[in-house]
Parts: sequence; structure tokens; C-alpha cells
Amino acid sequence: MSSPNPLTSPKTWTKSAARPLRSRRQSLGIWLFAHWLGVPVPWHAVRQTDARGLLAFEHERLLALAAAGEAVPPVIAFDGHSLVTSDIGPTLAHVLSDQPDAQRLVTMCAASADLAAFHARGHWHGGAQIRNVTWDGERFARLDFEEPLLPGLPLPTVQLYDALQLLFSLSHHLQPLGAHAVCMVLSAYDDALQAQPTVTGQRPDLRAFLAHLLPRLRWVARLAGWSSRLDGSRELQRLRTVLDGMAVFVNKRAAPTGAAA
Repeated sequence: MSSPNPLTSPKTWTKSAARPLRSRRQSLGIWLFAHWLGVPVPWHAVRQTDARGLLAFEHERLLALAAAGEAVPPVIAFDGHSLVTSDIGPTLAHVLSDQPDAQRLVTMCAASADLAAFHARGHWHGGAQIRNVTWDGERFARLDFEEPLLPGLPLPTVQLYDALQLLFSLSHHLQPLGAHAVCMVLSAYDDALQAQPTVTGQRPDLRAFLAHLLPRLRWVARLAGWSSRLDGSRELQRLRTVLDGMAVFVNKRAAPTGAAA
């Protein structure tokens, strides 16, 4: 975990190789979650054993993304043992918690479309949850790039994983708004992705991926519903809302390409 450096101004963050790594149990949970979502993440990509290697990997990714013009934390210093970066504003999780209901869905859709544009430029995040996305009122930025998912997986698969990470991390805010809001967030991603050419020529097919995934997720939700403890839980209510919204999105007829404006 990163920690703020109180001795510098403006605010900076320091991530150290001495920090605790993900436990085997935590790694297994992430691995199972990814496979449950239909993303065959390799075990070695989630099982953290080399803190310095992860830090070096993140350092390289930050430099590469910054060189490509992407909004990421500027690297101030890296010595192999610690990585110091500049602060890039409040996280999307914090922003959404403070926003009024009327603005929240607009921001969520904008974040989804921004992720699609990031993908169209040939990039991937690996940790696209709202705790790793920031919004300063003008642009979205991304942080935490220590997940080595490539080259173990095809780029479109990792990008789909990004989209699902973002969506599920938004479920707390989406559930009160209903399935239509979930569909709007998914449509914002898909519309933005279809609206621009991709640098790599590879375009993740979100609708087809979710159509294949939904039966499995529905089965899990039904299984959880058999438990009286889980059936009324907020977590299961959020999952059901997300799945209902996915179904609306999957069944929504895609706009014909080349249609006259």
C-alpha cells in the first residue's frame, strides 16, 4: 500500500518494497474472482512474492504510460526499494461518495467512457476499480499498475477485465439507481469504444463477453439466494442489480454501423 510523504509539498506518495505483500488467501480470492468472471488470470500474476520486482514493473509502466501522454502519477524518484510519485487528486470512490445523486450517474458514465478511450489507445490498467481512478474535475487519471497481467493474457481479455473491475466497484452506487443505470454505464463504455479506431486493431467485444458470462453469474446469484443469511444482503442485492443491467445491455440492439447522422 502507498503512504503519503508528509515531508514534501505538494503531496507525494511513497510505495515501498518493504510493504506487506498479498497473502496466499487474498491471492486465491482474486484468482477465483477473475476466473468466475471468465478471465483466466494466471496464478503467478496474482500471487505476489517479489516486492521489488512488482515495484520495478509498476515503475516501468508509469514511465511508459506517461511517455504515451496518459494521465498517471508522475514519478519523482525510484531506487529499486521505493517508488515516490506525485499526488493526482481525489479517487473516484471519494468523489462519488460526495456527489449528489443527480450527478453521480453522469460521472460514472464518464469514467466508463474514459476507460474505453484508454483501451482504444492500446492500454490496459489491471486494477481499474474506483479506488485506483482519480477525478480532479477536469480529467480522469489512473494509479496502481503493479498487476503483471500481460503478456500472460491477450490484451482484449485484460481490457474486458478492466471494464468488469470498474463496473463491480461501482455497484454500491449503481444498486439504488437500478438496472437501467448499469446498462447506461456499460453502454457508455461500448459506445466510446466503437466511436474511435483502436491502435492495436484489437477491440474487446463487451456485449459478446457478457452474453457468455451471464448464465454463470446468474447461477451463482441463485445459489447464494438459497442462503437465508445471504439472500437479503446488500452484496447480493448489488450483484442482482448488476446482472439485471448486464442483461438489458446484452439484449439491447447495437446501433447499426455507418448509419446516417
